Amino acid sequence: MSRGALISDPRPLNGLRVCYFGRYDPHSSRNLVIAKSLARAGAEVLRIRDDRPLPIRTPSLLRRAWNTAFDAVIVGFRAHSDMLAARLVARTHHVPLIFDPLTSRYEERVIDRQQVRAGSWLSRWYEMTDAAGCRAADRLLLETDAQIAYFVDTFAVPRARCRRLWLGADDDIMRPLPAAHHDVFTVFFYGRFSPLHGVEHIVRAASHLERRREAVRFVLVGAGQTYQMARRLADELGVSTIRFLDPVPYPRLAAMMGEADVCLGSFGTTARAQRVIPNKVFDALAVERAVVTGDSPASREILVHGHNAWLCPCGNGEALADSLVQLKRDPDVRAAIARRGHELFIEHFSLEAMTRAVATIVGELVRGHGAPALSR
Repeated sequence: MSRGALISDPRPLNGLRVCYFGRYDPHSSRNLVIAKSLARAGAEVLRIRDDRPLPIRTPSLLRRAWNTAFDAVIVGFRAHSDMLAARLVARTHHVPLIFDPLTSRYEERVIDRQQVRAGSWLSRWYEMTDAAGCRAADRLLLETDAQIAYFVDTFAVPRARCRRLWLGADDDIMRPLPAAHHDVFTVFFYGRFSPLHGVEHIVRAASHLERRREAVRFVLVGAGQTYQMARRLADELGVSTIRFLDPVPYPRLAAMMGEADVCLGSFGTTARAQRVIPNKVFDALAVERAVVTGDSPASREILVHGHNAWLCPCGNGEALADSLVQLKRDPDVRAAIARRGHELFIEHFSLEAMTRAVATIVGELVRGHGAPALSR
């Protein structure tokens, strides 16, 4: 790419080579959407990836990078530990380094999920790699302004290095489908059953609706940390209207969401839950279904209650039940929310919108980096 190329060009990153580096998750929607956006903007996306333990993979990553020409390096979601090696690669090649952490690994594993004991060597490793990775980056991509504020405060990152980049969704797959027609009002959720999802509040909402004799069916797809807890709670409350299903491929999710009347986001009460908007919300907007999700600072950055989404208090199963009853009884409101939500998606979260955003961030960074592009 010529360093004078304009972001208004049809393919503004044409000729640019961007290297995805490290042990990033190749199946993460975040990484897939950004890589696809780069390609749509004209960039060639190179992948230098290794799944082996850090001491083994680092020499291999460095060796492969040394023999490859590129104009920028991206370290994607779950490759936090590879940021120091990526910094060496970027400095050696005289190219900018972009870090897309999505989340603090320390907060996720130690605070949110409580899978790692605070003060343990692993918790200290997460804390160190979070901070070092953020400070090593020339540009830090984060999904909401609330998340940016947290990273700036927690890791002493200059705000000027940060850019908000929504999660978005792959609308090559997540597309609107005809309105659902079935006998029972159907509510759909998918996820990895993380604590931030607050699945227990969905179970309690189902219990409230059963006691009110509201005909509502819940379909919950996925597995993860809180899955067994949710199943036990459903048994304890005697809930019979929830169908728990195993994880399915992403394209199948699109069809299942299209079969629902309402799709659910997250309802957890953790600090992180207040700063993020989960993938499932963007997917629901993409398939043009009314989405109900927790009312949080992150949600309020872009979603408007009753207009393009339905926001309800986090951590409150009864409030969620009330919200579902209102949407069940007013199909016109539900359809209008779905339509306006999809319009919002097209404008801000579609692949086209994400391509424009990614091209702007990467193009400005490469043009402003100063060093000439590597010869081909």
